Amino acid sequence: MVKVIQNESDLSKALSEPASAIYFNSQACGVCHVMLPQLEQIVGSEFPKMHIYVVNASETPEICGKFSVFTFPTVLIFFEGKESLRMARNINLATFRQAVARPYSILFD
Repeated sequence: MVKVIQNESDLSKALSEPASAIYFNSQACGVCHVMLPQLEQIVGSEFPKMHIYVVNASETPEICGKFSVFTFPTVLIFFEGKESLRMARNINLATFRQAVARPYSILFD
C-alpha cells in the first residue's frame, strides 16, 4: 500500500519505519505514473516489510528540496532512518531489486 507524504509529520513517520521507500514524482512526469505500480509490485512481493511513500513535487516541494531531489522519478531507500540507496530518472528495476535485497535480508532475516 502506498502512502502519500503531505507534511513533515508524515515524513517523520516514513523515516521511523525499519525499511521505507520514498518515491518522488511530478504530475507532468509520464514515466513516474508508469513506474510506481511496477515498484509497488516488486516491493509488495519481494520486500513485504518495506513501506512505500510518495512525495508529489507540485504539492510538497519543500520535502523534495530537503532531500535535494530535483529530477523525477526518484526513489530513496531508507533502512532504520538512514538513506541507503538513491535512484533517479532512468531507474532500472532489476538493479533496484539487487541493491535492496542485501540490506533488506540483513535487517529482516
